[in-house]
Amino acid sequence: MKRILIVFLLLAAASAHVAAQEKFPMITIPEEITDHVARAKYLGEHYWDNVDFNTASDEVLEQGFVDMVSIFMLLDDEALDRSWAAAVKRAEASKTGVVRLLALGDKYLYGVSSPMYNESAYRSLLRAGLVSKKIAKADKTPYQKQLVLLEMNNEGSAAVDFEFEQADGTRSKLSEVVSPVTILFFYDPDCVDCKIERFRLTQARMTSYLQRAGGVTVLAVFPSADAAAWDKHKSDIPADWINARDVTGRLKSENLYDLRAMPRIYLLDDKKQVLLKNTTAEQIETYLTEVMRNAAQSQAAEGAAEAAE
Repeated sequence: MKRILIVFLLLAAASAHVAAQEKFPMITIPEEITDHVARAKYLGEHYWDNVDFNTASDEVLEQGFVDMVSIFMLLDDEALDRSWAAAVKRAEASKTGVVRLLALGDKYLYGVSSPMYNESAYRSLLRAGLVSKKIAKADKTPYQKQLVLLEMNNEGSAAVDFEFEQADGTRSKLSEVVSPVTILFFYDPDCVDCKIERFRLTQARMTSYLQRAGGVTVLAVFPSADAAAWDKHKSDIPADWINARDVTGRLKSENLYDLRAMPRIYLLDDKKQVLLKNTTAEQIETYLTEVMRNAAQSQAAEGAAEAAE
């Protein structure tokens, strides 16, 4: 019921905002479609139907794009792909339509400071846009690089391996870190948000408990080969963390991870599969607490079953 109410409010808000501006040519959803999720899917697939990309101003397209973002949370991956495919097809009526659409996606869905940041939605848009014949090779290049980066280190996939040097000079690789769970913490020594998240990780109860018990290892990585800068701030990293730097410089030079903003935090399992991507100390604490709760309940259920026998 709560989900339906949220869907209704978002659709209503988007429609009312566009109507008030009297600029973006909004479509009309057929009255026979009454389910709110179905209405959202229809809106996603037909959102740009009335837009002429040859004559629409940048302001109209931008406002329409911003309003459309509110629908993303209501669509599954398949519906999202169909939505962007339809948008690109409509944009292809103009020589510059697809490029304009991708530029808006880059600004609102991939901008590190954008409140609408949404990697899944942007990845879907890039997949649809980059196969279009209406975008020149030179225009495709920067977006192709972004898509490659977006396809890496996603939840459920293997984290890209890399070599690092520890404070004592020992060299190792991410794949060689033996731990049931690894928190991969990329940071910049001068980054305020990095200091805040570092403190939150040290204060998180379940995370700290599991770390002391040997269930969690924190690998803090300064993604630079600048030994002087790293050495200056080595003491900032907790003694029970692995304190490391990217001695090869490959992390940034080869774009092994998206490090446009700091910190970047990943939660990895024992095989270095990504459990959480671009996460926070709070989200990690919630995840680990839920895992431990489920394990305790499962153990209790097994004990009760054995006692019953």
